[in-house]
Amino acid sequence: MPDKGKTMSQTYYERQSKLLNLYKESFIREGINADEVIVALRMIGFSNTIAVNRVNEWAALIGTAVPETDKEKKQRQKQQASLEKYIHKMRLGKRYNTDT
Repeated sequence: MPDKGKTMSQTYYERQSKLLNLYKESFIREGINADEVIVALRMIGFSNTIAVNRVNEWAALIGTAVPETDKEKKQRQKQQASLEKYIHKMRLGKRYNTDT
C-alpha cells in the first residue's frame, strides 16, 4: 500500500535546508537569541524537542564565526526573509496566499 504521508519536494527541502543554515549563522553571530530561533524552527516544521536540540548544538559554536560586513548581513537577512515567505506559503497552501 502506498504511503499516504506528506512528501517533501526537492525544491522545498533545499530551501528549508538553506533557511536552517541561515538561522544557524544568525544564532552563531548572535543576531537572534535562542528563543527566537526555537520559534522560527517551530514555524518551519520542526518539533519543539528537535528545535531545542538544534539550538543547544549551535550554542557550542557561538563566537567561532568570522566577522561579517554590513552588506553581507543585509544580504543574509534579505535571503532569510525570502525563504521564510516561501516556506510559509507552501505550508499554508495556495488557499491562504494573500500575494496577488
